[in-house]
Amino acid sequence: MLSVRTLVSLILFSSSICLGQAQQAPAPAQATPTPGQPSLPTTIPPGPPIVRDDLTPEQKEVMKEVDRLRAEKALLDAKIALADAKRTEELVPVNSEVLRLNSERALRMAKAAAEAAALEDERVRLERQASLEAARANARLAEKNNKIKELEAEAKQLQLESSNTVTRLNNDINRFQKEEEARKIAANAKPQYLKDPLVNGTLIISDRRIPLNGAITDQLAEFVCQRINFYNNQSTEFPIFLVVDSSPGGSVSAGYQIQKAMVASKAPVYVVVKAYAASMTAVIATLAERSFCYPNSIILHHQVSSNLKGNMTVLKEQMEFTTIWFERMATPVAKKMGITLQEFVKKMYENDSTGDWQAFGEKAQQLKWIDQVVERMEETAVLDILSAPPAPAVLPARAGQEATFGISSQVDDKGRTIFTLPALANPFDAWWIYDPHGLYRAL
Repeated sequence: MLSVRTLVSLILFSSSICLGQAQQAPAPAQATPTPGQPSLPTTIPPGPPIVRDDLTPEQKEVMKEVDRLRAEKALLDAKIALADAKRTEELVPVNSEVLRLNSERALRMAKAAAEAAALEDERVRLERQASLEAARANARLAEKNNKIKELEAEAKQLQLESSNTVTRLNNDINRFQKEEEARKIAANAKPQYLKDPLVNGTLIISDRRIPLNGAITDQLAEFVCQRINFYNNQSTEFPIFLVVDSSPGGSVSAGYQIQKAMVASKAPVYVVVKAYAASMTAVIATLAERSFCYPNSIILHHQVSSNLKGNMTVLKEQMEFTTIWFERMATPVAKKMGITLQEFVKKMYENDSTGDWQAFGEKAQQLKWIDQVVERMEETAVLDILSAPPAPAVLPARAGQEATFGISSQVDDKGRTIFTLPALANPFDAWWIYDPHGLYRAL
């Protein structure tokens, strides 16, 4: 066994030899000493060259051992190099095979990607073609449906025209039959046209008559004004009769149109009230050039009412317009009575707590609401049993019946027949209608 001292000398000697061989290599980096620990030298400083002849036998033995170890190391290095060469040689075909397999895999993946892209393009093309075909089919189907609808519409039109023709022919046949019956009933009778229709207390009404029944709407006003113009164009010599069976009033704007048409008429327009006239209709009767009624006919005046809705500003504006309407329409009535508008309103509530001032014929004549009360009225235009000109529904109407001039009827949950008024066309219009039972509903 070598002593420790001998081994240290051998190490120093070997290190000096290694340093002599590695003088050209760069110096290794100095390790940074850990704080608190003493720094140790990382390299052995070179000493003077060793001469073997100067070595002691013990050192020579060490040198021999070093040479032997170097030889063994060289042999081991050679064996390792040979093993590496053999391993490298053995791995060449394996690496070649791996490279080949990777190349084939990459080629197959590229080919698969190309085929997938081609399939996706084909799918998109087929979907686009299918969508286009579907659109064309839908267009053809829509065209056929439109054609069918056109043919159905034509068929319905032809059927309607045929039905109208049959109805017209049946009506003509019925009319001819009724005319023949009417000729037998009134062979020599003719309408009587008198400039003064009141004869010995009897009011003679000719066929120059216009029915004014139900609620006054824009449609009814248009009908009345057209008839006034028609009779004026026919003759301006004889009076036109505006006959009221029952009317609760209606639209202020529509009633104003009727009143102005009466004023503009060259032929005198007389109002005849058979049952009752209220609100706007009462104003028309009172302001007519001449008016007639039965003793038990009822005339009713009251203030304008309106279904107000909206914010405070809108409500104020609606109140202002409603007030203006009432002043414009009721002031002439008060003037004819010989009182002011304020007195007129005061008397309304003095005579009825609700403000609905109503009077029978004689009292209405005293109040100057009606000019003359008559006991008899003779309708000389009723010479046959043919249907009369279109007129609005008069209370009571049949449930579900579509009344003329925009008023429809239906039964409410209490079993009452109620009437739906059309929407007011004039935004500044108001309803002036007497409806104590709530039978009229405004849209």
